[in-house]
Amino acid sequence: MKTSTLPRQRLQEVTKLMMSRDETITAIRALGCLIIGVGMLKGGTGKTTSTIYLALYLAVVLGLRVCVVDTDDNSQTVDNWYKARERKNPPEDVPFDLVTYDPKDEDGPDFDDVLDELSELYDVILVDVGGAGKETYWELSKTAHMLLLPMAPSGYETTRMPATLKQASRGGKQNTNRFKVFVVLVKCDNRTTLPEEQQDALEGALEALEATQQLRVAVDLVGEDFNISGATHYPRSWDSTPKRADLEEYGVLFRYMMKSWAA
Repeated sequence: MKTSTLPRQRLQEVTKLMMSRDETITAIRALGCLIIGVGMLKGGTGKTTSTIYLALYLAVVLGLRVCVVDTDDNSQTVDNWYKARERKNPPEDVPFDLVTYDPKDEDGPDFDDVLDELSELYDVILVDVGGAGKETYWELSKTAHMLLLPMAPSGYETTRMPATLKQASRGGKQNTNRFKVFVVLVKCDNRTTLPEEQQDALEGALEALEATQQLRVAVDLVGEDFNISGATHYPRSWDSTPKRADLEEYGVLFRYMMKSWAA
């Protein structure tokens, strides 16, 4: 959602649900390091786009030290996006750092050790979790403060949400931080009723999980005001690095997440 398009009264209502930029920066720096996981146990849900846009917003707009950890050993799309900018002539400066982690490397460091080391160097760590990375999801959920599940308005994504949340619950039981999961619809075309229909379907799926007492983490089904649109600059961001103005929707979503998490 672009707040710049809202009527004044509606803008005031939505703004109350978000932290201000200054409050967000202060809260993150007071925390020391904010760790956010992004992804579903399914490919193609918009996790890499969400990771890149959040990283750019945090680094460019908020001026924070940001590191992205790409754990998707199947595609490592963030890694490829990052290297594509390094190969440009002249090379394009990316305002956040990248660490590529292979969860299948038996000789590599433990994932929690990697996060511990990076947390001493950065204000925010964003972890792009692969679609098949159950163990990484579990490890991340033991340490992270937030987990963002981006989902297109499609039943295909909804069917994978319970498995993802169960894995997050498994790790979240051991998490000593305040830990919250956010489910948000992306790629929304508001000229159709699909986003509204899928919002209802997600509510039903969450209620079913709660009824079986399998949901042991706090989950925030983000309201329609904070859905991410299907704007053309999202698919084009592989070739063209997003402009500052293009980061607004993810900035609004993030500031909402921060206020909900801190409440």
